[in-house]
Amino acid sequence: MAVRSQLKTAFQVHQELSLEAAIHEVKNGQSQASAAKIYRISRTTLRNRLQNSTPSSVGAPTKFASHEEDRLAEFFLACSDQGVPLNRYHCLQIFSEVAIELGMQSTTFNDAFFNRFISRHPDVSLRITHASNRKKDREWTTELCEEYISRLRSLFDRGFLERPEQVWNLDETAFDTSEMYDRVVARKGVNQIPSQFDGNEKQCVTILPCGNAAGVQLKFMALYAGKVHVQSRLDDTFGLCYHAVNSSGYMDTVHFANYIRKEVFPAINELK
Repeated sequence: MAVRSQLKTAFQVHQELSLEAAIHEVKNGQSQASAAKIYRISRTTLRNRLQNSTPSSVGAPTKFASHEEDRLAEFFLACSDQGVPLNRYHCLQIFSEVAIELGMQSTTFNDAFFNRFISRHPDVSLRITHASNRKKDREWTTELCEEYISRLRSLFDRGFLERPEQVWNLDETAFDTSEMYDRVVARKGVNQIPSQFDGNEKQCVTILPCGNAAGVQLKFMALYAGKVHVQSRLDDTFGLCYHAVNSSGYMDTVHFANYIRKEVFPAINELK
């Protein structure tokens, strides 16, 4: 459960101790005016505290009860932990749905309420997401990972990974240019918030850099979604970009094979 901050400033502690001392003096026979003057507190505050020893908190009450707000905060954090973080719009919708379920008269919530909600829960904050495609994530399984490690071990045993010039790495990354980033509710202090989307493949571009452990860096491949090559995409790349286009923007076997044949094979100078 989210814990609300109970920390007080030194001035607040001093005020409370002074008020308690003044109350003690009044109960022992001193006048309210004299006690208020000695401890430098308001006579109205002293009189009200004497009449009501457990006053309610100052300010308008929150729309939701404390335990309901805590449950909402836990739900938002659980969504973030599961890779489905909620943004401001989602949270406002949930606030309204919960209010309707609880039979509250006011079921509309604005950005000001959302900001106050965030400030009341120290474990919750707005963070930037790092999005990935849900379909592609499902393709990378534990079995495939173990198979990849097994192949690396086999290559090492056969002498293919003994020198830096033998070790080449291609690191493919697909970017969705319209849904990469969002501000969502997540745990405070977390640097990277995973988020998945279904996405429109027409908005995807794949980047494939390639280099070896000796420091040789080849042209990186930029695979765009579309039907034709656009010359302006090569502007200011200084001949360091291998440009390609297909219908989706995701890597396919034909474009990958062409890149290996034209760029990678000519740069390999080791037999193993």
